[in-house]
Amino acid sequence: MAIRAVLFDWDGTLVTHNPAAIDVAASAVDAYARKYLGVAAADGDFGRAFQSVLPPYTPGETETSPAIGRIIGEAMTWLGWPCGTNDVEACGRLFFEQHTRYQQVYDDARALLSSLKFRGYRVAVVSNAIFPGHYFTTRVNELGLAGYIDSFVSSADVGLAKPNPAPYRRALADLGTEPHDAVFVGDSPVTDIPGARAAGMRAVLLQRNKPVSDRAGFLVIERLSALNAFLGEGTVF
Repeated sequence: MAIRAVLFDWDGTLVTHNPAAIDVAASAVDAYARKYLGVAAADGDFGRAFQSVLPPYTPGETETSPAIGRIIGEAMTWLGWPCGTNDVEACGRLFFEQHTRYQQVYDDARALLSSLKFRGYRVAVVSNAIFPGHYFTTRVNELGLAGYIDSFVSSADVGLAKPNPAPYRRALADLGTEPHDAVFVGDSPVTDIPGARAAGMRAVLLQRNKPVSDRAGFLVIERLSALNAFLGEGTVF
């Protein structure tokens, strides 16, 4: 059957991942609290509270997905800070902006997304994230990917994380595509691949800077450009 849609993971697949991003984002909330909440917040206060209220997460096992608003509110309560609805929303946005600030698009990802758009494929992102998908709209535009991505679904949007199939199904519905007409590409063999297969899609594992090994039941690639051989060079329509 012809593939009509390609779904991608975000961090580590289309954009670079910065492990220190949470610390930078938490420090920005400390600064916000000092300026707007009238509290004597020291650097590191919010970061400790954030880690204390963040639910435990084991990739491939944890399927519940918290949302940034609830985490921000619980962390502020943990610290004894005032936390009106507007402040929680403002800090959630600030946390997101700082957390994603230094993300860069991989060169092979930019080239492939442009090619997919030209050839008529529908494209979506399915990401395990504490931020709702609509937060990413501005970031996608800033990264020069506007027009290449038709849907961005976060696990926070559905309350369930990969490998649960729910986020994939939401993205497929957004694209108006059946699972057998789509392929998912991600870099995690414990979340991305089993989740995509549970949703009924074909799956491709991206292993950047790692020796490629054979995997039963799915394709493994080192660069996104290799996906062209799987899709074919012509248009899908």
